[in-house]
Amino acid sequence: MDSQATERKGRPALPAPVSGEPHFFDMSLYHARMAKYLDPCREENAVFFAALEFGRKLHTGQRRRSGAPDRSHPCAVAEILAREFHFRDAHLLASALLHDVVEDVPSITIEDIEREFGPTVAELVDGCTKLTRSHLDRPTLRDLTHSKIFLSASRRLGVLIIKLADRLHNLRTLHYLPQTKRQRIAHETLEVYAPIAARFNLFSLKRELYHLALSFLYPRKSRKILQYLRELRGSTDLLNIENTLQRTFSAPPSPPAAVRMRTKGLGSYYNPLKRTLDLGNTENHVDFVLVLQTDNVLDCYCALGRVNTTFTPIPRTVRDFIANPKNNGYRSLHVRIHVGGQNYLIKIRTSEMDHWSSLGILHEWDTEKALSDEHWQEISELLRSIGEYGGAGPQRKALIRLSEAEEIFVYSPDGDIYYLPKRSVVLDFAYRIHSELGDYCQGALINGVWVPSTHPLKDGDVVEIVVSSDPLDPDLQLESVCKTPKARAAVNRRLQQKRRRYAENAGRQILHQELERHGFPPDALDEEKLRLVSEVLNLKGSTEIYTKIGQDLLSPHLVLYYEEGSRESDSGGETNVLRVEELDKAVHKFARCCNPFPGQKDVMATLSERGITFHHKSCSDLVQRHGLQPQQLVEVEWDARNPWPHPLIFHLVVFQEAPMSLLQSLTSLPGSFDIRLVESLVDKHDLPCVRMSVQLGDFAEARSLFALLPEKRVAIEDYERGEPPRSIRTSTESPAGWR
Repeated sequence: MDSQATERKGRPALPAPVSGEPHFFDMSLYHARMAKYLDPCREENAVFFAALEFGRKLHTGQRRRSGAPDRSHPCAVAEILAREFHFRDAHLLASALLHDVVEDVPSITIEDIEREFGPTVAELVDGCTKLTRSHLDRPTLRDLTHSKIFLSASRRLGVLIIKLADRLHNLRTLHYLPQTKRQRIAHETLEVYAPIAARFNLFSLKRELYHLALSFLYPRKSRKILQYLRELRGSTDLLNIENTLQRTFSAPPSPPAAVRMRTKGLGSYYNPLKRTLDLGNTENHVDFVLVLQTDNVLDCYCALGRVNTTFTPIPRTVRDFIANPKNNGYRSLHVRIHVGGQNYLIKIRTSEMDHWSSLGILHEWDTEKALSDEHWQEISELLRSIGEYGGAGPQRKALIRLSEAEEIFVYSPDGDIYYLPKRSVVLDFAYRIHSELGDYCQGALINGVWVPSTHPLKDGDVVEIVVSSDPLDPDLQLESVCKTPKARAAVNRRLQQKRRRYAENAGRQILHQELERHGFPPDALDEEKLRLVSEVLNLKGSTEIYTKIGQDLLSPHLVLYYEEGSRESDSGGETNVLRVEELDKAVHKFARCCNPFPGQKDVMATLSERGITFHHKSCSDLVQRHGLQPQQLVEVEWDARNPWPHPLIFHLVVFQEAPMSLLQSLTSLPGSFDIRLVESLVDKHDLPCVRMSVQLGDFAEARSLFALLPEKRVAIEDYERGEPPRSIRTSTESPAGWR
């Protein structure tokens, strides 16, 4: 659907191949093949064959870059679902046939699909259809399309299944595309489609997606690794292990068993964080799967005993995913052995478990009905968390990547087991239990010891969440600390809410100043008038008007125009003033281009959905780089009368300065100033500079400090919340009232 649809648009039709050419598509032959999976005589399958004829008429004369008829792609997607994944749901397969019709044929709408094939097919096709908003750049459109796919899949999982099959066929035909498009599609596969296939335990699909994408992106390294694995399969150690397992389980009392030696796929050698493909990226290169022909799970534990008496297991490597299945339903016993200087993983399972390990959630697919309510809710929440994520596109892809691996297990006080990604923190566990618990999480008691919400968890921890009486203020750093999609999405959602509240307050200040400047009385725009203006602007009431103004997405002059359009402005180019009472890292940022500091005079601010950015009034980047007009800037007024609710630690760099001379300059500071760190280093030009950290409590203190520092040679690297020394707690204390 994705790249090939883009290739078709605006391109002259390729000449039609004759029937003897390799790209000829025989519709009657395809009809006969699909009839083996869906009986045309059964009424419930009529929707598929109707969609087949509908698509044939629409795609007549259109061709893909390979020269194959356009209709061959959706037909191939449907056949992949039927032949390789054993789908027999006629509505799902019909949707696969029509998944790119709306975006490829301008005359066809989702309403047309619903009228012809019903609401189920229409909803699936709509979920698969890319967004095409011409005013947005392509990366933004792709991210919004991913958001739409995951949100649609959280309601109908079939959307994701069709997209995965669609991407698989695209990769199988990727060699027909230009190099740049191959690179983009392969990268997108590694960042979006392969990890989500892994998360749902679609083993063969995940393996092929990684294999094809990595082969295109890293052709030389892929060939090198594949050659190494081919040579490894014939090694003496591997053959001895395989033969030993076969002899061990070839006679009673063991039930009949199949031993399968399987080399790792290319995906196991890929590091998504470093974007490297290397043999050293995985611990072992070969797995042995022992499939017992039995329904009795106790036989698996007996088999584990026989394996452990045949090979010496590596200590503490036995993992029991039968008693404690993974979240995706995967069950097996795992044990690692060490033979000839190499580690090997042995997996023990029944035939039923083996079937599940290959197909995952597709094992008993029946339009989601076969999934238990609890399992479906968990899947839906995961997909919704990814789809609703309000951060940037790369962070959404990070959520998908985080969802792939479950590496540690922890217990609730009641003994329930939960699997979480490695390096998960207390807050991940709290959101895993319930979103409200995460919002109020202050910390936890781990094995009876109090720890903060950012404390990392390890295998076997017993975690009891400690809550506060009020929702906690979200911190910008929490999002990167959390390792689960649900926790990151929840923290991001609360950060966005905080930014919207701040934008609403800023927009209210700006609009009221504009009212006064233009000579309107204070009550000129009451709630009723703002409601009418919001209807004209297609906004949701006065709150959204203020918020859009505070995000620089709506001009206050436009609002005033609808109030009394004939009145002319006599502001004389005056700027509005934004009163800043405190600093919040989630909202306020100090620009690196001009290095302003808190409390400084002549500071201007730019507004956006991400919050407020401070610049010095003389900053040339405001116009030259950002292209901002004077009316898009607001003057900053610091509130130096009141202390901040929380002290802040500023991390500063002072350039071309030695520590001793800097400390001499700071001797006039009052004793209440808390300087946390002073260290000497050199910059990229080998000139001396000083990094220091200092805790401040209000704008007056900030002004006093920065007045003693060289104004043109100091920059704020970062800042974070601090706490007075008297408030520092040890991890063993559990504050009263938090339980």
